[in-house]
Order: sequence, then C-alpha cells, then structure tokens
Amino acid sequence: MEINDIKKQAIKEIVQTIVVPVGAWLTFFALVYNLVKSPIPRELIFPLSGPVLLALYYFSGPIQSGIYLGFLTIVGLAGMLLASKGEMRWLFLFETMWLWAIFFMVEMFQQKYTAERNHCKEEEEVMETHLALLNSNIEATQKRRDSLIQRISNYQLLGRIVQIAGSAIYEERILPLITRLATKFVARGTWDVKHDDPDNVFVQYVKNNNVPLIVQNLSTDSRFYSKRARFSSMIAVPIEVNGEFYGILKGISSRTDEFDEGDLRLLSVLGGLASISLTNARLYRRMQELSITDGLTGLYVQSYFKERLGEELQRSKSHNLALSVALIDVDHFKKFNDIYGHNCGDAVLRQVAQLIRRRMRETDFLCRYGGEEFALIMLQTGAQEGEVICEEIRKSIEDERFYLPIESFQPVCTRLNVSIGLSTLTPRIQAERQLIENADEALYRAKNKGRNCVVAFHQSHDKHI
Repeated sequence: MEINDIKKQAIKEIVQTIVVPVGAWLTFFALVYNLVKSPIPRELIFPLSGPVLLALYYFSGPIQSGIYLGFLTIVGLAGMLLASKGEMRWLFLFETMWLWAIFFMVEMFQQKYTAERNHCKEEEEVMETHLALLNSNIEATQKRRDSLIQRISNYQLLGRIVQIAGSAIYEERILPLITRLATKFVARGTWDVKHDDPDNVFVQYVKNNNVPLIVQNLSTDSRFYSKRARFSSMIAVPIEVNGEFYGILKGISSRTDEFDEGDLRLLSVLGGLASISLTNARLYRRMQELSITDGLTGLYVQSYFKERLGEELQRSKSHNLALSVALIDVDHFKKFNDIYGHNCGDAVLRQVAQLIRRRMRETDFLCRYGGEEFALIMLQTGAQEGEVICEEIRKSIEDERFYLPIESFQPVCTRLNVSIGLSTLTPRIQAERQLIENADEALYRAKNKGRNCVVAFHQSHDKHI
C-alpha cells in the first residue's frame, strides 16, 4: 500500500470515529440545551437532526446512529410532555416517528444494497471463475494449436526430407544427409553413421540384440563400463539394407543423460528412412550395373564401350597420348555351338572372358562386343605394345583347355583359338567409329589369313601383319 493510500485511510477513520460522532453529539447537546432554555418547546431542532442522523449512519455505522436516534426519541418525548399545545405534541410525535422512518428506510436500503453488493460480488466471483476457466481453456487450446502447428511443420519437413532422401541415389550422399538431419532434429550431441565393425562393442550390441540403444551414463553402465571413453552418453538405432545389418546411426555427448525416449522415436524414423534410401541406392546401382554389363560374362556391353571409347579418344587426343583398340573373335564358334550346344558355348565364353581379364592391365577396359566377339581398350598403348598384349591373350587362350559341362564318365574338354584385330589412334582419326572400323577391318584380314592370329591395321601403308 502506498503512503497516499495510508494517509487517506487514516483520515477516513478519524472522520468516522471522531469528527462525525463528536459533531453529532454536540448538535444533540445543543438541541437539549435549546429545549431546556426555551419557554415553549420548539421543533427547530428536528430538521437539523435528520441530516445529522444520516451523516452519522453513513460515516459511523448503524450502532452509533441508533444510539443517537434513541436519545433523539427521548428528547422528542420530553418535548411532547413539555409542550403546552396539543398540535405541538403531535408535531413532536410526527417528527420523532419521521426520524425513525428515515432510520429504518436507510437501514432497509443499506441491507438491500449490501445484499445486492454481495450478490454482485458472488456473480463477479463466479464470472472470474468462469473467466479463469476460459483463460485456462484458451491457454490449453493455444498449446494444442502450437503443438499441432509444430507437428504439421515437422511432418511437412519430414515429407521434404523423404523427398530429398528418396532422390538421393548415391550412398556417399545419403549418409551425410542422415547425420545432418539427426543434428538438426535432436540439436544435441555429435552424429555419424558407424558401419558394421566387429571391434565396436556398441555396434555389435545393437546388431546382436536388434534393438536401439540409449546409454545415459557410460561410467556407470554395466554393459559398457569405461572410464576413458570420449563421451558420457550415447544413443543409437540400427540401419538395415535389404534386410541385412548395415550399421548404426549414433549420437554421442560429453554430458550424461543427454538423450531421451523422444529422441529415440525420432531416430527410429530417421533410421528407417536411411534404410530405405540405402536400399534404393543399392537397387539403383545394381540396375545401373545391369544396364551397362552383360549378364553372361559380367563384362560391359557394347553401348557403354562406345561411350567410354569416345571419352578416352578425346582425352588421348587432348593430351597427345597413345590409344589402341582390339576386337577379339572366337574362331569357328558357330560350329562349336552346333556340336556341343549353346549351354557349352556360354560356359566357354565365360571362361574366355576370364582369360582375357587375367592378361589385361588395370588401366585396360574390356567389353563383350556381341555374340562371341570381345572388344578391348588399351590406354596409353601404341601399336607395338598393343600387338604384344594381344599376342599374349591369343596364346593364353590357345594353350587353355576348356572343360565342357557335359555329363559323361570322363571330363570333356576342347581347345579354342581367337582372331584379333588391332587399331591404333593416329592424327587422321577423329571419332571412335573410325577406330572400331579399323579394328574390324584388321579382324577381317586376320580371319582371311587363317585365323588364330593378331593383325594390326596400318593406314599409311595399307599393310597388315
């Protein structure tokens, strides 16, 4: 309470308890004095007594005003006895009754006013209660609204994340994306994806139990007790690819009790998203491999070979590097298929592909060009070196024994030969098509020469070896 309010309250109490009562009683004594001294009792005191009674009632309350009214009544009765005329007695009686009527009317008004005030106060309290309840409901509704808005925002964000993760078709892009999402959503700890590691106890625990993991305090956890760990608390969820364990998405923190069940539920969603994205990436990579590789031999197909040859041709011409291309054809393969069947022919082609691979260098590029024909790109390789490599390939196939998948009492084996046409990059060659045509021309000459030989194309002399 402020000082001014205290002063006002003190003045009000002084007026109620001292000033007004003293003034009222001084007026009363003046009335009595006037009544005693007057030879004929007069009524002049009563018009002044009414306002004094009202003032005393208002400021000092009904008790003091009632006492004051009692003394006025005594004075009025005394005046009736002392009055010599009858009409004066009736006038004193009327004025006395009028004062009582004023008192009762004021009392009745006060009681009605008090009842109305109490009723209003009760209604006000009820309204305040209702208002508090409404405010509480409004606050709860606002919280639910904010929660719904946050959930909608999270779902929208999750939807965008699913789109982003779904569009990521490379594993090396998916893993950083998942760790960034975990960092953004949880906003605590350090995150990474840990692959299946037999020496990591946390990875093996999640793998063997196939359940998420929360460690609130590593120094007191009996499963992984350690005093020298780089972190105090951790959380991890498993990631699977094609139904097989891939690794864990884990978060670590130097503080204890850093992660809770809510974080675990969120990470389970991210872990599932990572599993789906990685599975899709594997499928995409497999489809890509199938689209550029031959199903029988596992070598690249002709279309990819030509694409790669075009790239290497431009690179070799730009950096003035040597480049050679060889076409390898299995001799009399149609006759072989007619004798032994296509099943044996497929087995032989697979074995020929393996033999060529063994003689290749790491920088060489081999494909199945079509049927029984293979194509080989030899980077930074001139005509002389290319002939040596092709001759080694021809000789290894000639010396090989090919065992055929035929049911018999003794293994069935045969020998095969190949013819090879070699073409080398020259300044006159501008496109990969010319390299292939030159190699094909050299292969044609090798066939006409009697097969089982290597022929190199020489543009300047139109000469074949």
